[in-house]
Amino acid sequence: MQAIGETAQLHYLAGALYYREKVEDNAQAFNTMRWNADGTAASVIPLVIADQRIDRASHVTTESVGVFGQATWTPDFAEDRLHLTGGARWTRDAKHGELTIVNGALPSVNGVSAPRALNAHWSRIDPMVTLAADLTRDVHVYGKWSTGYKSGGANSRSLTYAPFNPETVSMFEAGAKMEFWDRRARFNVAAYVGDYKDIQIDFSANYQQYVTNDKGERVLLNTTRTTTETTNAPGTGRLKGWEGDVTLLPVDGLTLTASYAFTYVHIPPTSNPFPQTSGVVVTTPIRIYPVYTPRNAASGAIDYELPLTGSTFRVHLDGNYDDGFYANYNDPQTGVRQPKGDGAFVVNGRLALTDIRLNGTGAALGVSIWARNLFNEQHLFFRALSPLLGTYGFFNEARTLGAEVNVRF
Repeated sequence: MQAIGETAQLHYLAGALYYREKVEDNAQAFNTMRWNADGTAASVIPLVIADQRIDRASHVTTESVGVFGQATWTPDFAEDRLHLTGGARWTRDAKHGELTIVNGALPSVNGVSAPRALNAHWSRIDPMVTLAADLTRDVHVYGKWSTGYKSGGANSRSLTYAPFNPETVSMFEAGAKMEFWDRRARFNVAAYVGDYKDIQIDFSANYQQYVTNDKGERVLLNTTRTTTETTNAPGTGRLKGWEGDVTLLPVDGLTLTASYAFTYVHIPPTSNPFPQTSGVVVTTPIRIYPVYTPRNAASGAIDYELPLTGSTFRVHLDGNYDDGFYANYNDPQTGVRQPKGDGAFVVNGRLALTDIRLNGTGAALGVSIWARNLFNEQHLFFRALSPLLGTYGFFNEARTLGAEVNVRF
């Protein structure tokens, strides 16, 4: 629910929300092949879903309540060129649930009492302040400070179903949006810096781990499935970066676009709650990598549109670059570094003849041919290192060609 209104110098918004979600997790991992005794041949296992064990099961109910408000004041003494915006949101999240099966058995069989309950809630206020100015009709600058958070919870792959806390961020951003060259050119740029706290990180076990049983004893578990714990990094992380994009219309029908983004993320070193390959729990904090986040990324595109008699001819070509990213949060063991995925430049294209009028029907026909990864560039975009698997990864998709026919009524 929200209410929106305005006066001569004030635009405002206020509202409230309620959200409820109930989810269940019943995971089965199907094995369809089995090696013989000496490992020289494999046979097919009949797939009977009803007979396949449930590896893990959990359920959780989430309730979220929020109240928010925001107002923008444009004072008349500044000739309507200044805009001051302030707002805040109060949120309360609650999660209640249970972990009932883990590694194919009740948690009590694995050394912890069953079921493992989740009963957690969090609340906070997130403010926002923005000061913006219209320097000219075509140049707009702004500065913004805001906070935000991602809710806590529990990992369904966990042995203990221990709750992890929300992660929070406090960011300052400044930027400019402008047009020039008789509005045939547009340039936007923004830079940001902020603090990142209680960052949520996933750690996976190396098939052996310790838990505390009902008697208070430390028990070594040998499992056939990996389990995952989500924990909060200690201390304060850091985020900073900048991005810009430009659009040019040099001649009628031709559009040129380009963008670039630089992203730096520092996550404080964090202790791995699981034992290493040797079975020893290392309490010394280890380096944590920002995953799926390339340091540098850029893209560009060329679009051309030519009206014809009874149709429109369109050409699109784009190129996309990044310098690679990490796929795993942490090093597999002391002194062994996680590898980084390959950087790459991939080009895509499309030729299309559209808006072909079908007489007497009011419909329009479109035909096109396209290519993804036009030059068949090949790289390991995903690369990781595991003590059990060694270095492994995934290649990008090979060149793909296609054709399309569509009718718009």
